[in-house]
Amino acid sequence: MGVGGAFDPLEARTSWSQARAALRFAAAGSPRDAVADHDELGPVALLADIPVERLRAQEDVRRLGRLARGERGERAGHGGELLAALAAFCRTGSLRQAAGELHLHHSSVAARLTHVEKELGWRLRDPQDRFRAQLALYALRLADGGEDLGGG
Repeated sequence: MGVGGAFDPLEARTSWSQARAALRFAAAGSPRDAVADHDELGPVALLADIPVERLRAQEDVRRLGRLARGERGERAGHGGELLAALAAFCRTGSLRQAAGELHLHHSSVAARLTHVEKELGWRLRDPQDRFRAQLALYALRLADGGEDLGGG
């Protein structure tokens, strides 16, 4: 679900546009991921203005996409597990909190993150690399769900 900002009734179109942009950031899974509020996205919402083709062409986004699809030899569904661990870690900044969110033992999350780091060359304990990963995750979500939602 995407949530737009509160506006006067005559400006409802702006709220609708914001809700549609926010919806592109929402993902199946936990309620935390399933609802995106445009106001809470802050400047990240600007990513929705980037054409889908440019997002899909960005190298980090392409590498994350290949990892998610298991094109690196992961077992079926493992790519999604890797991305879920990465997203939880980026969101919380803590291995134990990420494990709690995912209802996994922290060693399982650590193993998944080690795999992601090895495949993508990131050091997720480094705040800059974690920010890069979070941005790439947002861009991947937008690129994968980037088709026009219709309406207006």
